[in-house]
Amino acid sequence: MGVWPMMNISRQEAESRSFLARLRRDSQGNTLAMAGAALVPITGMIGSGLDMSRAYMAQAKLQNACDAAALAARRDMSGETWTTSARTEGERFFDFNFPAGTMNAQNVTRTVAQSTSDSATVNVTASADVPTTVMSLFGRDTIAISVECDANQDYGNNDIMVVLDVTGSMNSAPSGGGASKISRLRTGAIGLYRALEGATNTRTRYGIVPYSMNVNVGGLLRNRDILRDTYYPKRGDYVCTSYNWNGSCRRGYYEYELEAVNILDTEWANGTNQNRSIRDWRQSGSACVEERPTIGNDFNDGDFDIDLTVTRDDIDLIAQTNNDHARQWGRWDPDENDYDDDGYCPSPATRLRTYGNETSYQNAINAATTIVNGNTYHDLGLMWAARLLSSTGMNASRNPEEYNGVPVAKHIVFLTDGDLVPTSSNYSSFGNYNFNQLLTGSGGQEDRHIAHFLSSCDVAKSMGMTIWVIALDISDTDEIEPCATSSGHFFVSDGSDLEEVFERIGAGIGRLRLTQ
Repeated sequence: MGVWPMMNISRQEAESRSFLARLRRDSQGNTLAMAGAALVPITGMIGSGLDMSRAYMAQAKLQNACDAAALAARRDMSGETWTTSARTEGERFFDFNFPAGTMNAQNVTRTVAQSTSDSATVNVTASADVPTTVMSLFGRDTIAISVECDANQDYGNNDIMVVLDVTGSMNSAPSGGGASKISRLRTGAIGLYRALEGATNTRTRYGIVPYSMNVNVGGLLRNRDILRDTYYPKRGDYVCTSYNWNGSCRRGYYEYELEAVNILDTEWANGTNQNRSIRDWRQSGSACVEERPTIGNDFNDGDFDIDLTVTRDDIDLIAQTNNDHARQWGRWDPDENDYDDDGYCPSPATRLRTYGNETSYQNAINAATTIVNGNTYHDLGLMWAARLLSSTGMNASRNPEEYNGVPVAKHIVFLTDGDLVPTSSNYSSFGNYNFNQLLTGSGGQEDRHIAHFLSSCDVAKSMGMTIWVIALDISDTDEIEPCATSSGHFFVSDGSDLEEVFERIGAGIGRLRLTQ
């Protein structure tokens, strides 16, 4: 039997200490206990992560609703004018994008208001409480979330040519009755200006091209752009084709031939100075022009061809000298045209310029729509809008691609109340159809002008111009809708909503953007 060491402990205590030592050295028995003890904080961490993930998702949805509300409210504003309608529209878009019950959010608030520091900006703030699940076991029942956003109008720099149909049909009332279409146009066109006014650090310019069977653009051209000798059909001998029994002429016709008329042989003659005479004609206020040959075609003493296909050269190229006949325009002059002196010259077109207020812009619209008569030649209006808008043609020095380092967006707003209706007898910018036959190609006269019009639209779009088309009180829009840049750039109006249509185009030109 062994002898125990001389220590002051009992045998029972020694056995107990030996067991604890073995237990300490053997960790297998402790793992389960330790894991069980750790489950409580781990469960809390995972549960908190799930609750936070739900809160982040709710905040993202709240931010989307905020952005939508800000954009909608800013879009509804006219310029910098804040209205109840704008606030209501913003709230409606917020509620649509964050409906009640989203992510079980509670205490949802949203505020849509005009900025106190910038009247052109809309501020939106929103907040909500997102209920928790696991975190509620630890005393946190909700997670508070909040967002804010701003929206402004990203106007940039814009050059806008407004092309207005001033043909005789515009004097009549629309199919729904009431005021005439031309009077509705005069009051409605201001919507475009209102939608774009108030922009800071930007430039928006407007030009106006009234058109019918002619365009009055002579005042915007140079002397060298106008023919000194314009060729007109002059009446010659009478040819008898049938005789009475006594030998007198029963029926017949006059022969006509082209004859050059120099500017010095007209009422505009200023002594013997052709340049001064051309200048006086251009500044007369009634300086409609005859169209020139397609670039590349010969002039042939006024007997030339205009192709159905329009090219960029037809828009941009201009005369280099006083004798560059193939690139010059003729003087539209019914007093010199013996074949048929009927025809109408609309009010003068205006080149791109800024307007300081609504009144000055409205006065320009009124002046451009003073003369309302004649037939409809869409191709004239569109071609001249492109010529006056281009940065690479006759107005290259006036129409830079950039202004103050910011690109200039180019737009054509084209309004008409009817189909293209050329006339076979009246004197237009294309001469007298029955005599001149200037527009060559297949199909009848109307088909040719439609093709010429759509080709003009295509070349303008290829030059980076955005085309907006308004069909005023038209049931069949097949021939004009393809001119628009897209279906979203085409509008139909019965006349009663014309101002709203112009405002919608203005909103499209002045792109909305989120500023925060």
